[in-house]
Amino acid sequence: MTPEGEQTMDVAGILQQNLTDVRNQMDSALRRSGRAADAVRLVAVTKYARLEWVRELIALGVRDLGESRPQQLVERAEQLDTDLRWHLTGPLQRNKARRTLPYCSLIHSIDSLRLLERLE
Repeated sequence: MTPEGEQTMDVAGILQQNLTDVRNQMDSALRRSGRAADAVRLVAVTKYARLEWVRELIALGVRDLGESRPQQLVERAEQLDTDLRWHLTGPLQRNKARRTLPYCSLIHSIDSLRLLERLE
């Protein structure tokens, strides 16, 4: 196996373990709070992550992905599966709103009425 292949396996294993750990922590918090499992959603924010790492997360069953930069969100959404739910977690400028909106399931960062009106 090539060193690159070994690195990919290491990343896949790390992502799997981290994802398992986070899901276990979420399950524990849900049990303690008495909330239903569908009351929360895991969003994997992929800022600065390599595209192959994001693909590995998708292969592990992650369907909610977050980006803090609108341009990066659009680029990744165009390159990846269409059954993903994209979350914009960073600021959105009005001049980028119309380009970004078709790809977003949720925008977490609306900071003005003017931006909200632009999105309507």
